[in-house]
Amino acid sequence: MNSMNDSVKEFVVNVLGCGCPEEVFRDIELNKTPVPMGAIPLDFEIRVGGRLIIFGVTEKNILSSDAALAALVAAGTKIRDGMKFNRIRFVVISDDADCEAMLSARFAQLPGLDDRIHMHVVKKELINRMLKENNTVMERRGEMGELITKPTIWHEMEGPVIGGREHYQEKSYGGFDHLKEADTVKERPCKQETGDVKEAQ
Repeated sequence: MNSMNDSVKEFVVNVLGCGCPEEVFRDIELNKTPVPMGAIPLDFEIRVGGRLIIFGVTEKNILSSDAALAALVAAGTKIRDGMKFNRIRFVVISDDADCEAMLSARFAQLPGLDDRIHMHVVKKELINRMLKENNTVMERRGEMGELITKPTIWHEMEGPVIGGREHYQEKSYGGFDHLKEADTVKERPCKQETGDVKEAQ
């Protein structure tokens, strides 16, 4: 397993308490610059094995109005169902000890909740550590889990390019950091999990 998969898996399993089977973590997508969800800016988005989707948002953005949490959960649940993810987790980034209790009460009163929607309050230090360890842009290439660092200037290429210069794609890579390991095992849905609101210690 590559370093990106390792650090994201550690966050998802040890901080969020996910009980997904091992093979789900062979395909991880991390987006550090996701588009806002409606009027709510997102800090990151993680997709795990096509089964779990995670949205990270700072405390100030989710507490900006009484309706912000409801809007975020409704929009995220629509994405979960539309893209056929099995489970969704909302991560609120906060160091405020009172934030969890406040959000827990609001979360419990939201309509349409099911046991596949979870919310967590996580300290900034743990979020920053996970994101800092994933600064390398990665791209899927064939069936192999191969790390590729793409320069954006032709003369920075270290070797010949198949097809010549006219086929060189001069672009910057952003958005999802994606590395999928070779996998022939059929994906299974995440196992049942408990605990709606959890603050990482």
